[in-house]
Amino acid sequence: MRKMQWCLAACLLLTAGALFAANQQMSVTVKTARVLATPGYTGRLLGTLSYGDRVTILDQPAGSPKGWLKIAGPGGKLQGWVNVTALTEKEIVVKASADVQQSASSGDVAAAGKGFNSDVEAQYKQDQNLDYTWVDNMEAYEVAPDAVDVFLTSGGLMAQGGAQ
Repeated sequence: MRKMQWCLAACLLLTAGALFAANQQMSVTVKTARVLATPGYTGRLLGTLSYGDRVTILDQPAGSPKGWLKIAGPGGKLQGWVNVTALTEKEIVVKASADVQQSASSGDVAAAGKGFNSDVEAQYKQDQNLDYTWVDNMEAYEVAPDAVDVFLTSGGLMAQGGAQ
């Protein structure tokens, strides 16, 4: 009898956890998060979310690729799949105070992407033996999702989805 009570209690806890997770709120942690029709990097693009947007977790069905969550965007208008690496449980508040005089320049953002700040980058640029032309070219290169799909299909490869 006691064993049955423990089983029932465990089932109730698991069900409550699943219901809680299904309505959990998360924030977008990347500049642009792609919302896809299916879980996996080659799914059809439904729309995008921006840094700080709050989403509601709708589901992570059993059998869906690990690392993908079905979400509803702000206002519930955009629904689809987002990789968990683009989300955090923390609420991100994006606001500028009255004393903000200058926002980050595109150069500052590019330097931060390389792990630099403007002072460190200036030191590296003083070294005349270093050439960042090809690094800058690679950073500017973007591959369309359709091209990735063609590459995978032509090579007989299968996209496995998010974090494994």
